Amino acid sequence: MKIYVTVCALAVLLIAAAPASAYLAELCDLGTAAGEAGFTLLDWGPVQPTTSGGNWGGLATDPQSYDKLCRTVYTGSDTTSASIVFNEKIYYLEIRHLDGIANDSFDVYVDGNPWGSYADAGSTENWKITAFMGQPGWYGTTSTMTIVATGGNWWGLQQFGQLGIDRVFAAVPEPVTFALLGLGGLFLRRRK
Repeated sequence: MKIYVTVCALAVLLIAAAPASAYLAELCDLGTAAGEAGFTLLDWGPVQPTTSGGNWGGLATDPQSYDKLCRTVYTGSDTTSASIVFNEKIYYLEIRHLDGIANDSFDVYVDGNPWGSYADAGSTENWKITAFMGQPGWYGTTSTMTIVATGGNWWGLQQFGQLGIDRVFAAVPEPVTFALLGLGGLFLRRRK
């Protein structure tokens, strides 16, 4: 059992300590056809502020926003969630989201597994980047990330949507990193 725990810890350290060049990256910049190209988007609301106007945390003049547009998490029902299908198995996410006038708390799932939550502190229209990390799947070729708004529907949901998302950055280990993890697995089997 100790060896198993040691190998798992070593695998996590290998991923965390590997140089940035050891990772591939995907960026879904929500709001434009070019930024969303190559990704499958499920249940997203309209592009803002194009559709409904509003300040959206000063997005129109925000130097940190690549295209000055975002999309909303909004399905038009009591279930408020939206998904992006990434072209790789991912292990890390950075979500640029609006902590606005509604309760913008949310949970993040990847392939149905919980990766973490963001709790709205009640601030006024500030853009934030929140990072999430989890175990990448070992089989298959894609990952589906789902954001579920947990703050409860607010009065402006039907017009504006529940939660503004500017972009989602995802990273996956290159095959060499998976090979190192595989060697750890072979070591564990041999020890048994």
